[in-house]
Amino acid sequence: MTKDFHPIKEKKHKSDKTKSAWLTFFYVGETSGEFSEETRRVFIINLFATVGALFTFPLGISSLYEGKVALGLFLIFIAFLYLMNHVYLRYTHNYTVSGNLVIYPLYILMVFLIYTGGIHGTGHVWIYCVPAVALFLHGMKRGLIELGVFTFILVMVMFFMDSHFDGAGYHSTLKSRIIFSFLVVVFLSAIYEYSMSRFNRDLKETSAKLELVAYTDALTELLNRRGMIQRLEDTKASSCHLLLADVDFFKRINDEYGHDVGDYALSTLGHLIQTALPEDGLAARWGGEEFLIAVCDGTELDAFALAESIRQKVEGYEFNHLDQKFHMTLSFGVSTMDERTSLRESITLADNRLYNAKHSGRNQTRRD
Repeated sequence: MTKDFHPIKEKKHKSDKTKSAWLTFFYVGETSGEFSEETRRVFIINLFATVGALFTFPLGISSLYEGKVALGLFLIFIAFLYLMNHVYLRYTHNYTVSGNLVIYPLYILMVFLIYTGGIHGTGHVWIYCVPAVALFLHGMKRGLIELGVFTFILVMVMFFMDSHFDGAGYHSTLKSRIIFSFLVVVFLSAIYEYSMSRFNRDLKETSAKLELVAYTDALTELLNRRGMIQRLEDTKASSCHLLLADVDFFKRINDEYGHDVGDYALSTLGHLIQTALPEDGLAARWGGEEFLIAVCDGTELDAFALAESIRQKVEGYEFNHLDQKFHMTLSFGVSTMDERTSLRESITLADNRLYNAKHSGRNQTRRD
């Protein structure tokens, strides 16, 4: 049989592998697929360090070739430092320290270039990359303070020290124009950083609200089915006990008192369940008048005792809404999710035991 060959698919596969390799390099191993704030900072700081090394190393070699030994060695040292920073970031993911290892050598390098003039007196043209890097790495407040100190040092070097500007043949206004244009870049970078920080903050708030809506039941403020399943699938516990509860004869409440009273009853019931949970317990409105409770500590006997405690608490509670007073009872089915019993199987077991409780007279808990 002849094997089919698809050159377009083969080319796309190679392209995807190349893209994945580059992303792995710049994420320094952060390839979980979730572009979190930490991952974003690791990515950009690593990009800064890589670009810095790629620019400073050839400039250092060029400086050595032109006889500027001090400048050349300093640039090569910065390139080596940035490469080591990449290694440090790869093994620690400490983007705070790594960010400092990007910006502070950059400050020193820029002051050095302003003082010596760099290659052919063009060192000052590199200072405009500083504001964006400083504001990203250290934020608005700290970044602007550092840029203020950096600007002050530039003024001192350019106007009050014997730098390359003296006698270099530049126009007398160049130094002041460099300072003013640098301040303009600082101002524009600050506006951009402020707008991006506001956008990111608003985006996080919106994402948090959407996640809350997606995983929370609006009536009871408990988890919904999707939220509970996600929590149980993500749990690191070796076993969890599931308590599936159903309100007995809930249809009678809706029929006799109306749906508004029924909603009140479910909301109050959700509060009663929530307040009865242990610290690490989870509760969800599983659907309609069903509730699912999960506890991941203790034994199945402890879970059974918790179900009985909640059942008795609800049984003794008087619901009172718009002068309508009534009582409700719950039936429970209890099961255990562990390495032998999957989440789906455990839910099915709890549902079957809840069915047994219903058909054995209701207002009881079954674990068999």
